[in-house]
Amino acid sequence: MSQPESDRGMSIFLDVFRRADKNDDNCISPEEFQSFFADGILKREELEELFNKIDTHNSNNIDTAELCTYFSSHLGPFLTIFGALEDLTHGVSEALQQTAQEYPKKSFFDQFTLRFLMKEVASQLTAVEQSMDSAANHLEEDTLKDRERQTIPAEVSGPPTTSNAGWIRRRARRQLSTQTSTPIAGLSGLTEQVDRLKTLISELETKVTLDPVDEETVSKEDDDLVTLVSRRLVVGEQNIPSFHEHLKAYIEAGCKEAGCINICVRSVKDGNTYTLYEVWESPAQAESHMTSPALLAFKEKTDGLLTKPEEKNLLNVPSKWVSGNEG
Repeated sequence: MSQPESDRGMSIFLDVFRRADKNDDNCISPEEFQSFFADGILKREELEELFNKIDTHNSNNIDTAELCTYFSSHLGPFLTIFGALEDLTHGVSEALQQTAQEYPKKSFFDQFTLRFLMKEVASQLTAVEQSMDSAANHLEEDTLKDRERQTIPAEVSGPPTTSNAGWIRRRARRQLSTQTSTPIAGLSGLTEQVDRLKTLISELETKVTLDPVDEETVSKEDDDLVTLVSRRLVVGEQNIPSFHEHLKAYIEAGCKEAGCINICVRSVKDGNTYTLYEVWESPAQAESHMTSPALLAFKEKTDGLLTKPEEKNLLNVPSKWVSGNEG
């Protein structure tokens, strides 16, 4: 069933209500209102006045209906935006689920195309978020300048505010909104989907996929093998920036070598351990790479950056088991 047009764009305020209602008692108290909606510009008494304006039931609490009624009368052009955000959040969620299921079955070229499309979506969504943040910061700066022109005694106005106050609060709210497993809509929900999108891209880019096969019997002469190489490197924390530069250069050079199917890297977040995964078209080409200028230069430049010797493992598997290697 499609959503009634009058309700489109309103689900975000259910999320706003959820985040503002700190004690989960299904109403927003004056203290919760002050804590959540304070933007560094409105003074406490002004927030109290706004609270009473929204609290049309005069219950000294705000319920979801009162919050939605108030904001719905002020949406203007943002009604269309919030409605589009609901559709976009739902679309991104479905795309992520479908990609996670179908990606392992794709060829190397199709996997590249999917990763490119996902990166482009993440880039476009990030650009929208930055644009909205910039506009909000500009409005806050203008408001602060207008207030500075007014003559207000220091004991009334309180400590000076900065244009960063609202930005910091907006970032904090978005971070809090993503610390939940409950599906949400609107900009905070979209931010969560962007974070999921970036995480999935990272996982897909560092994943070598093997096609599942049943047990088979082949003659040794007819079996075409590819070689998988893993290198585990533990880097000194102070050497990580320098190591990243040499690693990038090595991957770019190694991927251009004859016989290289793919080279990728996986690292633990906030850690100093890196695992390189290399796929070569044949054991002979993998062996030849051991003395290549790219690998020798990488080892020479990074040897002093490691805290322990490199751990290397090789595995030969039938080439038809590797997705995208259909030769």
